[in-house]
Amino acid sequence: RSAVLQTISSINFINWNFNNPIKAGAAMANQPQYWKDFVKLMNSDYLKDRRNGLKLNISESEIADAAATSKNKAKAAINYILQKGYLPTQYADSFAIASGGATFYRNRIKDLMKNNGMTEAEAEAQALIEWRQVAEESQQSSDPSRISAQQSSDLGRIILAFANTPMQYARIQKRAIQDLINGRGDAKTHVSKIIY
Repeated sequence: RSAVLQTISSINFINWNFNNPIKAGAAMANQPQYWKDFVKLMNSDYLKDRRNGLKLNISESEIADAAATSKNKAKAAINYILQKGYLPTQYADSFAIASGGATFYRNRIKDLMKNNGMTEAEAEAQALIEWRQVAEESQQSSDPSRISAQQSSDLGRIILAFANTPMQYARIQKRAIQDLINGRGDAKTHVSKIIY
C-alpha cells in the first residue's frame, strides 16, 4: 500500500508553466529522451541517498530493454527495478521522483535555455537543483530543515511513521490556501495543490 501510494506523487512535478500537462505529455512521448532522463535522475546522488546508500546503478540500456519488451513501459521499468532488490517503498519513492521528474527536468532545461539564455550545461545543472527542491517539498524528506517538531519528537517518530505523508500534504495545502487568500503566486497552482 505504501509503495503504491508513493507512485501517485509523480504528479507533483506537473505545474501550470513550463511542465504543464500538455508539455509533460510531449516530453513523455519522446520515449528515448524520457528514459534517458529517468535513468539520470534514478542514478543521481540525491536519489541514491534517498535509497539509504543502496549502491545500485541502473544502466540506460537495461531500462530501455525492459521498457521495449512491454506495451506498458512504466510497468516494465518498475518490474525490472523490483527484480534488482529494492524494498517496495524505497523503490516507489525513487520511481515517483524520477518518472514525474523526468518531464520536469527536460522541460525546465528547454525553458531555461529559451527564456534565460543559459547554455545546455548551465540549464541542466539548474534544472537538477529545482527538481530536487520540488521533491524535497512534496516527498517525505530526511532533511533536518524540513522535519517538523512533531516529526522529530520521540512520540512523533512512532506515530508519524504511519501518517507522515498525509500531514506533509496537509501542510502543503495549508500553505496553498494561505497564498491563495493573500494573493501570492499563481492561483491555478494553489487550487491544484488544494484539490490534489
